[in-house]
Amino acid sequence: YGELNRRANQLAHYLRALGVGPEVPVAVCLERSLETVIGLLGILKAGGAYLPLDPAYPQERRAFMLKDAQVLVLLTRERLVAGLAEQDAKVICLDSGWDAIARESGENPDILTQPENLAYVIYTSGSTGQPKGVLVSHDSIAAHCRTVQRCYELDSRDAVLQFASLSFDVSLEEVLPTLIVGARLVVM
Repeated sequence: YGELNRRANQLAHYLRALGVGPEVPVAVCLERSLETVIGLLGILKAGGAYLPLDPAYPQERRAFMLKDAQVLVLLTRERLVAGLAEQDAKVICLDSGWDAIARESGENPDILTQPENLAYVIYTSGSTGQPKGVLVSHDSIAAHCRTVQRCYELDSRDAVLQFASLSFDVSLEEVLPTLIVGARLVVM
């Protein structure tokens, strides 16, 4: 957890230097991985809002979501960049660009967010037309995490498999409650 926290803090400081703060959406186009967890935590620690983009989605859908959400920064991996449509967001590769991020402080950044600030944006399936963004606040996700922890009696002795697509809000239910109790997160 110490290493995870340090790396998430470095990313948070890096994102803040790029203008990420409260109400600023940051897209993450990655497969399930340690980088994804670091990205999610780094965005939240910077005060930004997490927007998952499934690399398997059609390019047009990802491009629509990036434009619709007015994303400032897009976190991805070098090998996925070619599959991304031209857009206005600054693209940061968490693999090839990590040297620059690693120069940032590993200390916890100051908290800039309020409970009502945006924590993440999740897009509907779009089965009735264009996908629609659903905005979720920090207080909503915090309450949900506490409920999940209580209902599943989750504690530090548990291990939780993260298997849901990152573009499905259940993935956050797998990740965040697990981390807040100090349990083991197993990324499939």
